[in-house]
Amino acid sequence: MAGNGSRSGPKVRERTINFYEIVKYVNFSTNERMIHADWQEILEALASVPLRERVWEGPEKTLIGEVMRVDGQNHLKLMLVRDQDSWLDVYNSQKDTVGELQLEDSAQLLETSIVAFLPYGNVIGLIQGSTTAPTPGGFAQWLNGLKILADGFTVDTEPMVSREIQNLINQSAELDRISVKVHTNRADALEKRGSKLSSVLRAVKEEYGSMVVTVILQPGRAKDMAAGRAAVREEAKVIAEASDNNEVRSATGRLVYIEADDKRHGVDVDFAKQKITAKRHISTTSEDGSPIRNESAVRAIVEVALEHEAELRKIVEA
Repeated sequence: MAGNGSRSGPKVRERTINFYEIVKYVNFSTNERMIHADWQEILEALASVPLRERVWEGPEKTLIGEVMRVDGQNHLKLMLVRDQDSWLDVYNSQKDTVGELQLEDSAQLLETSIVAFLPYGNVIGLIQGSTTAPTPGGFAQWLNGLKILADGFTVDTEPMVSREIQNLINQSAELDRISVKVHTNRADALEKRGSKLSSVLRAVKEEYGSMVVTVILQPGRAKDMAAGRAAVREEAKVIAEASDNNEVRSATGRLVYIEADDKRHGVDVDFAKQKITAKRHISTTSEDGSPIRNESAVRAIVEVALEHEAELRKIVEA
């Protein structure tokens, strides 16, 4: 018979799930889509190598990857060393896993992110255990640093984004306003996309040096400003693409639609909201108190991926 004492249930925490495409890095402003890699085979091979072959010691950070098998599929636990000196005290290159190291409290030494691999389009889902845990950029550094794919083959990650904003712009009659926050160093990248803001950014950089600037384009409503409103609408399409690829810090706009009775209807949009993301409560312990956070995170990513599968596949043309 159960006792009278209350039993604490599993602990849960809310985490954000983001999706990214692994792409081939070409140069500072260009990436290329690549043929889908067999990540299950790649991870299976990684699972059998000793710890030292999964540790990347970069100039500013140390990243460690460990393969997880959840529901018959391989995924990745990516860890960032918080304290380099403490890590060196416990690191033993002869061990096979982090679990074999004598860590008093791994949570105090390592920041963890979970990377789940989807079976199409080189798409991953990622949950950061904290704001300082490994980022998608860190994941790419780890892959490249350990030459996981091939020596000399460099990859990057790009956020998976919806085409909704582009569709809204195309359906609009014009734009009342667009506000763009961007670093002056992005002038070349924007110019390659056809943005007219590149010359503005270069002028600011020449006069004041490298910095983040906010540019607001707001043409008037007079009839003789129609060309200006059309130009701003075209600029918005370029900025939306740049926002997809993190080339601008932020971008918002006000789209204008003309109703059947010729009335103007304005809609405020945030270009950054194109990213496919979701929040989920992740179980950190089970009913008996044993840790299940990593497995729970993988299952949460897979669940959200299934909900958005059609859109994710459409983006990567898979």
